[in-house]
Amino acid sequence: MVRKLVAVLCAAVVAAVPSAARADAPPPAKVLSNFETSAPGNVVNRDCGFSEKIPGVQQSLWLFCDSEWSGTWSGFWLGATAARGPYTPGQVPTGITELPTPPAAVGTLPSNRPPSGFLPKPTGLVLPDGTECTVPGSAYQASWITGVARQPSTANPNKMLIVYTDVCVHPQDMTGEGFGLVEYDPSTNTLSGQKRVFTEPSGLPFQKILGSPVFRDGYLYLYGFKCDSIVWGGCTAGKTTVARVAANPASWQNASSYRYWTGSAWDADHNAAASVVPSATPVAVHVDDFSSVGKGLILIEQPSIAGDFRVWRASSPTGPWTLLTTGTAPCGAQSGWNLCRAYFGHPELSTSSAMLMSYYDPTDNHVSVMSVPW
Repeated sequence: MVRKLVAVLCAAVVAAVPSAARADAPPPAKVLSNFETSAPGNVVNRDCGFSEKIPGVQQSLWLFCDSEWSGTWSGFWLGATAARGPYTPGQVPTGITELPTPPAAVGTLPSNRPPSGFLPKPTGLVLPDGTECTVPGSAYQASWITGVARQPSTANPNKMLIVYTDVCVHPQDMTGEGFGLVEYDPSTNTLSGQKRVFTEPSGLPFQKILGSPVFRDGYLYLYGFKCDSIVWGGCTAGKTTVARVAANPASWQNASSYRYWTGSAWDADHNAAASVVPSATPVAVHVDDFSSVGKGLILIEQPSIAGDFRVWRASSPTGPWTLLTTGTAPCGAQSGWNLCRAYFGHPELSTSSAMLMSYYDPTDNHVSVMSVPW
């Protein structure tokens, strides 16, 4: 599951929907699907847990990275899987339903079906020697989610925008060769408008490996990050940058429309991007809009591989960012590259007194959620 660490570095109409989450758990607890709880021995090992409230219903869409499952059904998917289900603010969802591969019908919820691939596998990625990144048992191509947001009125507010990185995974490295976006309609479980905006066979510059979509004031803002200096598993110096583009499909699908914040202006040159977080030390970064609970924009920074995190707050996507709190995720034993990671905030689960934040726990190879007091 180290692939997600590097990636972070570097929904057919529903016939019946539960009206409330009846089996949710207080944090810290694992995010569980009905497949996992439907039979003894059903297990899903998975990484990266992004979520976003689905328009019009008390449900969240959950997006995960690589997933492997066993029990009633067995299988795996190297790339994104998805689930949806009810939620209760302040609680951890334990009754979400795994989604079939779009555009298959979701059918009646809840369902005990196993996970399925969500995004199609990318093509056109290459190995360092220029050959296709497809070698059975050795190299493969995958699209890894880097964020999701509900679209504003300047686009289609009934859809969600999902952003991802196309990665070539091979024995020597894991190379982020493409940044893409795709629109998702949860009412029909369909994807549309998929576009790889930036591509570079040798690897994209970090300013173009974008995630954490935030819609504000008619623009889509996206964040990049890089650690420039790692000492003993911690980042001692780095950068967190922000790009923006007009909040409509014609613009966000056009590479030439993107602009980067220099500290004083927006520039077309990604190399001009300045760090927006003071004393940034990012091994990984996630930004989301917590205005629904009165907290504005929240940035979670992972400064080390030991479970530490820092929480920053701002009213504007470019800052200024103010340090709000620090903490450590309650992960179990870590070894090798199997590390505590993937810290993502969840506005729909959070309250005015605490942020609910998911993380990958290497002890059980699963996504859990903890509470972080504001």
